[in-house]
Amino acid sequence: MQINNKIPFHEFEIRQCNLDDLNLILNLQNETLSNLTEKDLLRENSVDMLEECLCNPHVTIGAWYKGELAGFSVLYFPTKDEENLSLSLKDVDISQAKVANNKLCIVRSKYFGNSLQYHLGTLIEEYAKGKNINLLCATVSPKNKYSLNNMERLGYTCNRTLEKYGFERKLFYKVIK
Repeated sequence: MQINNKIPFHEFEIRQCNLDDLNLILNLQNETLSNLTEKDLLRENSVDMLEECLCNPHVTIGAWYKGELAGFSVLYFPTKDEENLSLSLKDVDISQAKVANNKLCIVRSKYFGNSLQYHLGTLIEEYAKGKNINLLCATVSPKNKYSLNNMERLGYTCNRTLEKYGFERKLFYKVIK
């Protein structure tokens, strides 16, 4: 059930998540996956991956409303080629790029409509700038119109459609300064 009234962003408590938040994040991912009408909209991340996302150098930002985790977003610094989305870009010079992934954003359904994905995406970008990242990449299901709109709103460019993680995905990138 979606909250009828929009909640001003300043009413959310925003903070960096840590390992103590792992179970909350896992529960939100499981809740979201179980409510999807199309199972290819979101890839299930393993416990190990989500745990990694909560440790340096990665950054996971959470938004809480009245003590409940409303959503979270992950800035991920790829350590393996299969996680380095920049290697899949076509016709983009990445030779001088310091890259990271805007890996994942999940918002609890009752908080849809509050622009949390957008707001968390801007915060992820600020963290990336602080770590001297100049190229952010993300993938989105072509069926996820809300995430596609948010990528565009955040200033990302769609590079191409490809198969990633066993699903069809649109690959986005953003040069940041």
